[in-house]
Amino acid sequence: MARCKAAGRLRKALYGTALRLSATLLAVCVSCLPGEYALAHSAPQSVGLVLSGGGAKGIAHIGVIKALEDNDIPIDYIAGTSMGAIVGGLYAAGYTTDEMLDMILSKEFSYWSTGTIDPAYIYYYAKEEPTPHMVKLNLSLRDSTGTSGILPTSLINPLPMNFAFMDLFARYSAQCGGDFDRLFVPFRCVASDVYHKHKVVMRSGSLGDAIRASMSFPMVFEPIEIDSVLMYDGGIYDNFPVDVMRSDFAPDIMIGVDVSAPDTKPDRNNMFQQLEDMIIQNNDYSLPAEEGIKIRVPVQQFGLLDFPLAKEIYQIGYDKAMSMMDSITSRVTARIPSEARSLRREVFKSATPYVRFDSVSVSGGSPGQNEFIRYTFTGNESDTFGLARAKDAYYRIISGGKLRNLVPKALYNDSTSMFTLDLNADVKNKFNVGMGGYITSTSNSMLFLSSGYSTLSFNSLNIGVDAWIGQSYMACTAKARVAMRSAIPSYLELQGVISRTKEYDSGRIFYDEGSTLATSAELFLRLNYGVAVGRSGKAVLSAGIGRLSHRFYDALIVAPVDRDRLTLRLAQVRAAYERNTLNDPSAPTAGMRLRAGVLGVYGNDTYFPENDRARAVDGNDRWWVQGEFEFDRYWQLAKRFYFGVTSTTVASSQKAFDTYAATEVMLPSFRPTPSSYGYFNTRFRSSQFTTLGIVPVWNPFGMFQLRAGLYCFMPWREVRPSLQPVGGMPVVGVEYGDWFRNPRFIGEIKAAYSLPFAQLSAYANYSDSPGNRWNFGLSFGLFFLAPRFMY
Repeated sequence: MARCKAAGRLRKALYGTALRLSATLLAVCVSCLPGEYALAHSAPQSVGLVLSGGGAKGIAHIGVIKALEDNDIPIDYIAGTSMGAIVGGLYAAGYTTDEMLDMILSKEFSYWSTGTIDPAYIYYYAKEEPTPHMVKLNLSLRDSTGTSGILPTSLINPLPMNFAFMDLFARYSAQCGGDFDRLFVPFRCVASDVYHKHKVVMRSGSLGDAIRASMSFPMVFEPIEIDSVLMYDGGIYDNFPVDVMRSDFAPDIMIGVDVSAPDTKPDRNNMFQQLEDMIIQNNDYSLPAEEGIKIRVPVQQFGLLDFPLAKEIYQIGYDKAMSMMDSITSRVTARIPSEARSLRREVFKSATPYVRFDSVSVSGGSPGQNEFIRYTFTGNESDTFGLARAKDAYYRIISGGKLRNLVPKALYNDSTSMFTLDLNADVKNKFNVGMGGYITSTSNSMLFLSSGYSTLSFNSLNIGVDAWIGQSYMACTAKARVAMRSAIPSYLELQGVISRTKEYDSGRIFYDEGSTLATSAELFLRLNYGVAVGRSGKAVLSAGIGRLSHRFYDALIVAPVDRDRLTLRLAQVRAAYERNTLNDPSAPTAGMRLRAGVLGVYGNDTYFPENDRARAVDGNDRWWVQGEFEFDRYWQLAKRFYFGVTSTTVASSQKAFDTYAATEVMLPSFRPTPSSYGYFNTRFRSSQFTTLGIVPVWNPFGMFQLRAGLYCFMPWREVRPSLQPVGGMPVVGVEYGDWFRNPRFIGEIKAAYSLPFAQLSAYANYSDSPGNRWNFGLSFGLFFLAPRFMY
């Protein structure tokens, strides 16, 4: 292995030497050329490029640079603010315009620019089970008056961006030795020190930190700390750094590109524009004609975060620069052939070190927390590792939701040509409280409350209590989970659940107590052992005991009599596997979820006709096996269109109970949407069934979706009521229909707007059994329920 690495370094050194020699020869050849190129070489003219801030509007800078390169205009120095710092920094690090545009259009950029964790990197084993909480606050009991760490410090989650900036710029910071004059193009960017109320010119240090500071718009992105000072967006004090270019580089001529929005009356419906108007100071966007040329790009119609419109913004920048090219070429006499520029870029990149870490240091947490984080990256191995493994470990540690922030830095060691991965962790407080719920036009509305305690260590402890309070559904869960220190991450969890569910004879609007057809109550205790299976999967083994109680009308028709009651005392063992890469638990458009499980149940039941203890009928001991398989998969078909397929299969060996109604309440049911809960529909219940659904999704803009779910339910054998004599009295018993007959259909169309904390939707659903039923409704919140004993 060492011999292969040495050979690779030798090849790279020889390649770099060849490129440098080629560049020298090409420069000699260019000097011999007649005309314009010879004039440029004999009388060199330095050109400085100044790029303003402007959020996504700054993508136009890439188009301008492309136009300059297409006309052989050199760029000898570059200075930028905010988005101008990003584009300028990438170009200074040797990125081509095509590489920059491809990166902005990539899915990875959309993730870290919006604070979204890439589902492909979520460590599913460590991820918390979804609940309906909309707000979750971490509290410190040591300081009851303090508010530090309770509220978020930015609208956009900084965690994905942290690693992305290290990945993009760490090698170039190492290559230039922290001196921005030694980059492919000498570079400057501007940040703001709001405490001392002045701008800060970034000339050295970490290139990624400098650019990140320059673009950290207050409240939108989290600020970066440099030399113990929080740095914010440079546009606050200097959004068009002409003076920085003039004082630091003094080029013969400047080309300034301005994409800022003009001063206009704030739009009451545009929060980002209001923030921009309040925060950005009166900036000077002038460039004296004798010093250079200003290109004012008309992109004011685009917003701060309109990155999905990158191609359109880029093209506007390119077209504007091309329309002014006659003026530019008449003022800029220097030229650099594209071949020379490309070769020089290759020479620069050939000297860029490969990022490989030989050590990890962690600060910010307690000694035990720091050691646990370090171990996540290194394990028991002492070997070096690259960015791919570092990225996997980074997302593994943040998937558990216990870190408010984790800032990685790659520190270069000249003597070893290796990097130290320096991590600064901001660990959340141990105590948390949450609140949320689900408000809907049916009887399914509920309030959700939670509290918890969690630690971050080799044997992390998570304790939590959750409560659902509603007319149709009430539940309380308590759990305690201990992480096991093992070669493969695993945990041991004790879980207790008590719940009560009311089901009605139809989909009722708001509150309607009189139509309750069946009421189910569960009380169970379960011990779970979970183990990670790769990045996206986990396996769980369980054992539990429980008491299930059902109250229902004998004929499953609301009547003025007391309801029958069925009580079961059961023991259970269960094994399940789940793999999940869906990008959203409520409204996914990409990824896959697979869940397979089998459970064995043993116990006995007691049947109380009309809830009369004197007539109680003790059943025989019962046992049965139940298997389940669920699959969901989503693809992107076009720019705004997605398509999903979902399927469920349930097979149970459960025998019929004393009556048809008692059998029905114990059958597995199919309820594919939140609106289908709360309605007792015997047509979508069976001891064995298979379903298939298709889910087309249209995402016309932002967080708005129009979704349709079209499902087919196929019972393997239909369960039917049948009059049977028992003790000389007719009893409604059970008979089974033919195999694979009478498929049923249910569908829903939903318009949904996903907020960061909840979903607002309007829906219409239809089922063909019994009869043709249409329902319409509105909902707000998140619909997730407590665990059930039989699932």
